[in-house]
Amino acid sequence: MPTTLTLENAVALIVGAGQGIGRSCALALAAEGADVALAARRAEPLESLAAEVAEATGRRTLAVVTDIVDTAQCRAAVEATVSEFGRIDVVVNVATYGGGSVSVVDLDWDDYMKAVQINVIGTMEVCRSAAASMASTGGGSIVNISALSATTLMEGLSRYTSTKGAMESVSKTMAKEVGPAGVRVNIVTPGLTTGEPLSAMFERMAAAQNRTPEEVSDGFAGQAALRRHVDPDDIAHAVLFLASPRSRNITGQEIQVTAGQHIT
Repeated sequence: MPTTLTLENAVALIVGAGQGIGRSCALALAAEGADVALAARRAEPLESLAAEVAEATGRRTLAVVTDIVDTAQCRAAVEATVSEFGRIDVVVNVATYGGGSVSVVDLDWDDYMKAVQINVIGTMEVCRSAAASMASTGGGSIVNISALSATTLMEGLSRYTSTKGAMESVSKTMAKEVGPAGVRVNIVTPGLTTGEPLSAMFERMAAAQNRTPEEVSDGFAGQAALRRHVDPDDIAHAVLFLASPRSRNITGQEIQVTAGQHIT
């Protein structure tokens, strides 16, 4: 049994490698010895993150501009990773599309299909392309980032909850299918995660409720068993565990990192 979380000489692809969770995952995996390919839509911040990770960890990095709406680009990101590093051992899918709050009766189907394309089709295209490569080299680990709202089913978020829920279902089914090849597929579900998007949400709610953002934040934190929000690094630690040999017999599972915001 390994005594440390180590990914020495492993190769990881992180899709949706922006700030927040994507950045934390990139730094965490590289710090444990992995070379990392980073995929996202915008070249400049992607290249900046690749440089940051390389400087902080000394690992090799690759920036691959990728829009996962396009399945061909999803496959190309996997192919570029294998071409550059010779293999792929870990995939982390962070990219997501929420699209704001809207009721079911007011859903725009074109916008809904964008959520399907990103949260389900694009994400799973990366998964199946990577799994094929992993199977040829003895296996690997795929970690998909979900959303707590897929479980809590918050009003106004049906576009997000239904597509994330579909992604979870397909991921767990895939875990059964690729397990014999040594490929594991798991899910990490964050709770309210600190950063600019959460702060902006609290500001909008505060303005609508005639309260301060701090009061709104404290109210949500008070609903969690641990009375706090989670940080991107908390998510990255869970991803690192699932990517590492310590989780070698864990597949088809969801780990919720929510500070006890939702307990069943």
